[in-house]
Amino acid sequence: MLVILLPITTICVSVAGFYVWHRQLIRKRHFEVADAALAAFSRTQAALVYAHNPASFVGEGASRERDNTNPSQSKLLDRLFIPVERLRQHREAFAELERVAFAVEVHFGDHVARQVREPLRAYNRMVVTTALQMELGSGPEGGHKADYDDPDRLSDEIYKAKVAVETALRPHLEAPTLEQFLLLTELRASARRVIAFLVSMGRRLCALS
Repeated sequence: MLVILLPITTICVSVAGFYVWHRQLIRKRHFEVADAALAAFSRTQAALVYAHNPASFVGEGASRERDNTNPSQSKLLDRLFIPVERLRQHREAFAELERVAFAVEVHFGDHVARQVREPLRAYNRMVVTTALQMELGSGPEGGHKADYDDPDRLSDEIYKAKVAVETALRPHLEAPTLEQFLLLTELRASARRVIAFLVSMGRRLCALS
């Protein structure tokens, strides 16, 4: 009987070891993706807040393409262009957010990935808003502000997305207990099933002999 049970036990132990290794590999990958997504989200959120800051410094907005407008109109356009100029300084942060959003989609699903991409949608809305404001600013009404530019709404949408992202990903950054790390609860349950199977098989072999 031991001759039969020993190979079965060896196989069960090997399977259990492979299972633990595979689960730890997945957990490590989840940690890496969650950490990268939360960091990228925070960087882009800070960039959006800075871009929407009404305070400005001398020389800001001067990187826009120049045209033949008069000096006073040119200063107005420079001022309207400041949000986009500031966002362009953080292009790499937004590019990184787009990259990690794909990994989030694979590991955590489309809903979480959509929340992660909220700063990217805010970026695009701000660029479109700025372009329209500059177009209005160059018209007869001068510096008229469009009613579609709403910093409070932008901040609220980013905040809601951040709460959703934190809720979904933050748990994957918490250090597991030793029991969780070794998957002891699952291993004990698996061991009980294996023992019950071996006992059942042993009884059947005894009955046949």
